[in-house]
Amino acid sequence: MPEQGEAPASGRVPLLFAGENISDKAQRLRLSAKWQGMQFLIITLDSVAESIFRRIAPQVSATVDFRGDAKTGSAALEQKRFDVVVIDCDDVYRGNWLLQTVRKTRPNKSSVVIAIVDGATQVVDALDQGANFVIAKPLFFERVRSEIRHVCTMLAAGQRSDRRHVVRLPVYITFGQVLERRAEAVNLSLGGMGVRVSQPIDEDEIIHVRFSLPGCNKPVRARGELVWSDREGNAGIKFIAVHQDDMTLLSRWLEHAALGVNSELTKQ
Repeated sequence: MPEQGEAPASGRVPLLFAGENISDKAQRLRLSAKWQGMQFLIITLDSVAESIFRRIAPQVSATVDFRGDAKTGSAALEQKRFDVVVIDCDDVYRGNWLLQTVRKTRPNKSSVVIAIVDGATQVVDALDQGANFVIAKPLFFERVRSEIRHVCTMLAAGQRSDRRHVVRLPVYITFGQVLERRAEAVNLSLGGMGVRVSQPIDEDEIIHVRFSLPGCNKPVRARGELVWSDREGNAGIKFIAVHQDDMTLLSRWLEHAALGVNSELTKQ
């Protein structure tokens, strides 16, 4: 039998979390729908911090990866992209070094970074070293949960402003000496796309992409830059130049996709 405030072993969400009333639950469920699928990396040796984040994770529908040292934390950052990275700077050996290197890893250049400090590191120093938010010890469940909800709401707002649609499209990528290499687009928005590639893209390369939308005869061409990538062949490309006609076609297609309309847009 799980403790109150934690998800049961089956993975089913309890009717109410600790200290929660019906109104709180309704708000939590509304917000969880927006936060669904976020990935957290928590690097800490503090059992209190770990316990708090384990309780918070199901409340924000997050998947959490816990690491207990800078070496395994760094390996995780190099391997995979996380929406939120939490680093316990003062309790983890070389925690400050890890804080300074998060944005140097290709998968996590744009992740939200939260520093936990315990006096040895000052709040202003943690911010200078790359943290977006700082939480000072001692940690209290309600305060940490409030901060995490704020972060998740901010991330969800950013996703809504550049809503990405899940797709499975062939895309042809040109960069450096590589010409028209076929890849697969896995999500798409007006601002960019997520792709799966067979060969890493150099960080400083300008990327040219070409793809055709379902129901459209005219291909879309764009120039972009690499935002993030990981060792599993996933990458995020931000569009920096799209011809106006192509942007109009893409915008119309995305509007139809959002409405679930499967009409052809062949005349643009």
